Amino acid sequence: MREQGVRGVLIYCSDYHCFALDTRFDADYWADDVRLSDIEPGFTCTACGKPGADVRPDFNRNRKPVMVMSFR
Repeated sequence: MREQGVRGVLIYCSDYHCFALDTRFDADYWADDVRLSDIEPGFTCTACGKPGADVRPDFNRNRKPVMVMSFR
C-alpha cells in the first residue's frame, strides 16, 4: 500500500443492496506489506451486519474537498 502512496482507505459494505455511507480509515495502523484484500474480511457493516467489506485506496485523503453542488 505504501509504495502506491496510500495513507488512507475508503471502506464500503460488501452487500450492494446496503446503502450505508463509506467510512474513511487511516491506513497507518497496518504494516507496509499489508494488501487491501487481506483486511477486507475483518470488517463488518454496522448498518446491515454483513461481514466483509469492499476496501479501496483513498488517494484524495489529504486534498481539500471541492464543493460542486449547493443547496438553496
